[in-house]
Amino acid sequence: MMKKPVRIYFLCIQNRCRSQIAEAFAKHYGGENVIVESAGLEPHDIHPLTLEVMREVGIELSGNTSKKIDMKYFIASNVIVKLCQQVAERCPIVSFGITSVDWDIEDPLLSNDIQSVRQTRDTIEKKVIELLKGLNVPI
Repeated sequence: MMKKPVRIYFLCIQNRCRSQIAEAFAKHYGGENVIVESAGLEPHDIHPLTLEVMREVGIELSGNTSKKIDMKYFIASNVIVKLCQQVAERCPIVSFGITSVDWDIEDPLLSNDIQSVRQTRDTIEKKVIELLKGLNVPI
């Protein structure tokens, strides 16, 4: 019998960098074993540096859009990952039975430096792989 896919929701403030990267890596590594979305509390267009650093690792995000948090998806998730402290402070309460994870990753776009965005991409990739392994998702 096929195991049900794990539903993961990545949240940050603007959904233009960190949560987009996390969503992309989770889909890339988790494949059909995960259902993944990302959103922000105050969505803004995906930043060009986000698109560029993900292209460097062979993942195209130009078709993605920034999304506002969807409470239906939120409460249907198995895991909520909050990528920044602002979301941890302002996020809706994660209900019983949903795993809540706080990563508290600094916004690399504040420096507007591609090297900073690359480092954040690599950090998020490692964290996504650890998360999937911890959820027993084959990668």
